Amino acid sequence: MTPLVANYYLTYRCNARCHFCDIWALEPKKEADFETIRHNLTDLRRLGVKYVDFTGGEPLLRRDVAQIYAEAKRQGFYTSMTTNTILYPRRAHEMQGLVDFLNFSLDGPDAETHDQSRGVKIFDTLVESVKIALSLGEFPVLNHTVTAQNFNRIHEVAELGQRLGVRVWLNPAFTAHSNYNSKKNPTPDMVVAIESAARQYSNVGYNKAALEFIRAGGNNTQNPRCKAVDAVIAISPHDELLLPCYHFAQTGVPINGRLYELYKQSEVVEDYRQSQGKLSVCEGCTVWCYLIPSFFKGLDKYWLLNQVTYAGEFLARKRFLQRARIA
Repeated sequence: MTPLVANYYLTYRCNARCHFCDIWALEPKKEADFETIRHNLTDLRRLGVKYVDFTGGEPLLRRDVAQIYAEAKRQGFYTSMTTNTILYPRRAHEMQGLVDFLNFSLDGPDAETHDQSRGVKIFDTLVESVKIALSLGEFPVLNHTVTAQNFNRIHEVAELGQRLGVRVWLNPAFTAHSNYNSKKNPTPDMVVAIESAARQYSNVGYNKAALEFIRAGGNNTQNPRCKAVDAVIAISPHDELLLPCYHFAQTGVPINGRLYELYKQSEVVEDYRQSQGKLSVCEGCTVWCYLIPSFFKGLDKYWLLNQVTYAGEFLARKRFLQRARIA
């Protein structure tokens, strides 16, 4: 199988203190240097990966982040970044043109809501970051995680996006085994609110396959839809291959310059490939950073809805860029 995506964790460090995430509290370890990352990118190309999501933590905390993105673009990857925007205003110019899919995390439509969720005063910086990105010809998207606590305010988030002149992507909070993130698990009410907002506001998008998967109850270990190992390669900041995924990594295999061989030939990868979506931790899972790529594997309703979703987003992006050129 040819993997589609690499979820490359550049750092677990973060300068926010979000109440729904504890990645910033992980024990710090030595992060891989640029040459190690460059070598892994070369192996990812050999494996057929097309898209690299450099993530974290906060990716902009890496001093060499622009060098990393430039190397990824040199090797022909599509790239993405999701940032809390704390550092974006001072690093925007060096990142210009290096990020194909630029996402700014948004937890609420106003400073009080967003800042309380993020644990730092950051709303004004987010608004400033949108303006800077637009001035540089970028296509920033407000990535809004929809939870059981905020789904009734989606229309306010959509209107904020309209005022700022950008699209809003509604990302249902995921759930997984043992009620992980239980206070924000996807609910039927959230699904209805997301669909309603998208009908009402032209600048709002969401993944149709994801909502259908919520309706189905998430991953079924008896008939798994997750293809985390086949579709995604997850790499830690410490140069480990995470199996079967980051969120429920059962194993972290040191890469040491042999990513291609590990993925193609190692027994441990094959074991997890055979059990992907079937482990006890996989029951009910809706971790989108692994399931969305999985929906591209195999022909079924999720594959079709995924195709429809991204065809629509491509057209929305094209229309936005056309308007920007006219303006």
